[in-house]
Amino acid sequence: MIHHRDIATFVKMGLVGTLDGRIVNTVDEAPITIFELSEIAGAPMEPASVPLTNPWSGVLDGSLARSLGFKPEVRTTYQAIEEGVV
Repeated sequence: MIHHRDIATFVKMGLVGTLDGRIVNTVDEAPITIFELSEIAGAPMEPASVPLTNPWSGVLDGSLARSLGFKPEVRTTYQAIEEGVV
């Protein structure tokens, strides 16, 4: 997940050329599960009877963005909730 404020920062990095010639993922600092998201949205999901073979499938790596200077202002979904900026 990533907050819209941080997307704006990332777009500005692209506009000044920081990301030129690269494919760069941008994410916050903590992956969140679909179970957590559904709970936050007020529609909790029942756990699956069989564990996922790869629970981190689809999680993006933001290390390149960070190495290029990107620092999320809203570091996690839970920070966004605490600050009322969801």
